Parts: sequence; structure tokens; C-alpha cells
Amino acid sequence: MNAPTDPSSAAYSAEPADTLRSALAGLLAGLPPTQAARAVDRLIANYRGTTPTDAPILRDRADVAAYAAYRMPATFEAVASSLDALAAAAPADWTPAGHLDIGGGTGAA
Repeated sequence: MNAPTDPSSAAYSAEPADTLRSALAGLLAGLPPTQAARAVDRLIANYRGTTPTDAPILRDRADVAAYAAYRMPATFEAVASSLDALAAAAPADWTPAGHLDIGGGTGAA
């Protein structure tokens, strides 16, 4: 998810968490809660089971929406907390020279 960076934009949000919530609400719009719940249950069962690696896990819009709604908020908060701790521990003048993406997943981070 790429949030607008122009404060004059109608879609701009100063808080990334608010932007994430809004994007997820739009993704879930029109998806019956029971369908999303069934998709989450199936996804959890697949991850814990023996789904062949060549079998699609996210098969349709309901699967994608359920996965995003189930995983993105927790992932976002975990990464935000980690980065806040890093910022607090790093020297004030430290600037990272690069980064390593070890599984971007939904892009919540």
C-alpha cells in the first residue's frame, strides 16, 4: 500500500495506521463477514496443513481480503514497534546505508 505523501491530497493521512485501516475497509467493502471468516479459517488450515507448494493459497478476492484483514494490522504494528525501538536505540546522527527485505508479504511494513 502506498499512501499519498502530499498533505493537500484528499487521500493523505498523517498516520500510516489510519491509511492502512481505510485501505482495508475499502478492500472488505461488500464482502460478507461470513465469507471472510470462512476464507480466514481455510487460510489458517492451509498454513498449518500440508498444502502443496504449487497450489494457490490466495484463490480469489475473498481470500486476498481475508488475508490482508487478518495479517496486515498485526504485521504493521509489529514492524512499527520494532522500528520505533531501533530509532530510540540508534545514535541521533545515525543514517542507515541500506535495508534488507526478508519477506515483504502484503506490504504492511
